Amino acid sequence: MSIPQTSEAWKLFHTMLDDMASMVEQDAEGDAERLEGLRVLGRVTTMALELNLDVHADAPRFYSMDTSVRFVGGPNPDGEYYLSMIDAGHTYRVSGRRGSSAYIGFQILAGTGLNPRRMATNVPDRELVLGRDGAFSLVFAASEPSAAELAGDRWVQIPDDSSALVVREYFSDRASETPAQLSIERVGPPAQPQRPTDAEVAVQYTSAAFTIAKMITLHREVKPEMLDHPNEFLTADGEELGSENTTPDNLYMIGSWRLAADEALVLELAPPETRFWNFTLTTVWHECIEPRRRPSSITNARAVARPDGSVRLVAARENPGAVNWVDTGGRARGFMVLRWLDNPAAPPVTTRVVSLAQAADSL
Repeated sequence: MSIPQTSEAWKLFHTMLDDMASMVEQDAEGDAERLEGLRVLGRVTTMALELNLDVHADAPRFYSMDTSVRFVGGPNPDGEYYLSMIDAGHTYRVSGRRGSSAYIGFQILAGTGLNPRRMATNVPDRELVLGRDGAFSLVFAASEPSAAELAGDRWVQIPDDSSALVVREYFSDRASETPAQLSIERVGPPAQPQRPTDAEVAVQYTSAAFTIAKMITLHREVKPEMLDHPNEFLTADGEELGSENTTPDNLYMIGSWRLAADEALVLELAPPETRFWNFTLTTVWHECIEPRRRPSSITNARAVARPDGSVRLVAARENPGAVNWVDTGGRARGFMVLRWLDNPAAPPVTTRVVSLAQAADSL
């Protein structure tokens, strides 16, 4: 059997890995950052292969893009990201129970094959119609389904080139909040599995190669000028950062940080009245810094405010005696993100670099 397309796609995939490894070697500052970059490349590769080889539109399921240790692409570590591939030629029902998390939103990504993806449809949790037990059900389809297919559920129209459905769920306090229960099914008779074709597998490996390139080059592609102006913020909405990677329900303040071992970054802010915000540190490769093992992210539920409502956050390699300490994990540089839900205007934020001794909270 001849498989010329897959053979060429495999060569592209192999070459892409080598090229991305060379880029990591070139852009890293020192061996520790180089090792971390190569590990991120491995984690990105794992995710890209799973997404492209194992998640299918004819047998939809929600795939968790993060794991207990994998947080690549600058995600919200205080959230969960679930993805299912879809085909706009079919109809899908998403149902479940809302739970008590701070936020949940449903985004349709459009763009097929090797075309760039875009966020085409957004359903925030405030638009959900909930039953008394928090139950909800949505039907996603390009054309209006029949009454029998809808079964009384809400129809969400999607573009003809829809390719994926992403669910984002945020937690202000994981210990006390209940996650949503979610399921997805294709409406109609189940599809029978087919043997793979040369063209299909070739597209999967090609797509995986470009997914890897996109995820591992974020430090070069998303506001790279931030690295030249560390310890500052700029404000951006989801569209500016790539709508396929963000939600329009958020406002983002992003920047880079660079600190010596005896320095700390102090942030002073007046948080808006919102149900969720967090401050997160990542490595230079846009990987969250062991968020399940160290306090490298802080939410509105954990941050301790002053009597006037303002908050003082301190990022450093060790806790200098600050109640709102955010751990850099011993790293010298990286990126930082402030996320705000349902907030139309950026809050005032000041930043300054001080010595560790000066970073302690004053009595």
